[in-house]
Amino acid sequence: MIWNLGKLEQERLDLIEVIDNLKRWERFSIDDRHIISLQITGHMLRLSELYEDLAQLRGQEHSSADCLAAI
Repeated sequence: MIWNLGKLEQERLDLIEVIDNLKRWERFSIDDRHIISLQITGHMLRLSELYEDLAQLRGQEHSSADCLAAI
């Protein structure tokens, strides 16, 4: 799980960097804007997948704790 958290944080930082570079959005060509949109979409999809994995792990931990409490 630690590896996933590190990957999640790196993905967040990468997305922030891409978005931060949009300060000069009007200077980009249409093709560049399209590429940037694809980069943002890719980062958002990877973040969603990582958050889903994290939620599943937490759900499994919660189920394990419930099973142990029932014993």
